[in-house]
Amino acid sequence: MTPRSSPPITAGSVTLRCFTAEDAPKVFAMSQEAGVRIWLPDQVYENEARALEVVRCLIAKYHDPGTPCLAPYVLGVDLNDSQELIGHVGLSPLRGTVEIGFAIEARHQGRGLACEAVRAMSEWALRRFELPRLLGVVARDNAASCRVLQRAGFTLADESPLVRTYERVR
Repeated sequence: MTPRSSPPITAGSVTLRCFTAEDAPKVFAMSQEAGVRIWLPDQVYENEARALEVVRCLIAKYHDPGTPCLAPYVLGVDLNDSQELIGHVGLSPLRGTVEIGFAIEARHQGRGLACEAVRAMSEWALRRFELPRLLGVVARDNAASCRVLQRAGFTLADESPLVRTYERVR
C-alpha cells in the first residue's frame, strides 16, 4: 500500500485507523455490550486476553494477505475530537465478494457516526482494493444497521425472511 491509500481515513467526526495491541481492553469492553451480544455474537470475547489475540490477528491481516478478498481487513473507529476508540468497521471475504461490517459503542449510537465510518470505508475500499462491489448483510430485524447501510449509499439487493443484503457498487 502506498501512504496515500493507507489508513488513517478521516471522515466527518470519525477517523478509521489500524488497530494496535493497546486497543484490546476497549475492544473487550465493547464486546460485552448488549447490541454486540445480540447482533454480533461471534465478536463477544470471554476476556481481555482473547480480545488481544483477536486484535493481533486483525493487525497481522493488514499486510498478510492485505486484501479483504482473502481475509478480514478491520479498522478501528475513533472520534476525531478525543481520539477515543468507539467501534470498528471491517471488510471480509464472502462467497466470492467482500462484505462490510461495523459496530459502534452503544453510548455513541444514533449520531450518524456509523454511517460516516461505513461510507468512508466503502468509498476507500472500492478504490483501494479495486472491488466491483461491497455487500452489507444484516439481520432483517436489525433496523438500525439497515438504516446505516442505506444512508451510507448501499441499496437493498436481496431479502429473505431472516436477512437483508445491501450492495454498493463502484
